[in-house]
Amino acid sequence: MGGRPEGNMVLRSVYLPEEVDDRLRALAFLQNRSKGDLVREFVQAGLERSEEAARGEREESEPTAA
Repeated sequence: MGGRPEGNMVLRSVYLPEEVDDRLRALAFLQNRSKGDLVREFVQAGLERSEEAARGEREESEPTAA
């Protein structure tokens, strides 16, 4: 992910603790990127990790065929 977002976008507003926003701002500055770009990247990565974990949990709970 990088640069301008492509495709249809949906606006979502979230409240972040001030410390988290400060860290996000600092990282965006260091990487010469927008905070929005970083938030989109982090949400995407978090979703992928959560979906993988959910798939793993589902596979573990499914009975094995003998």
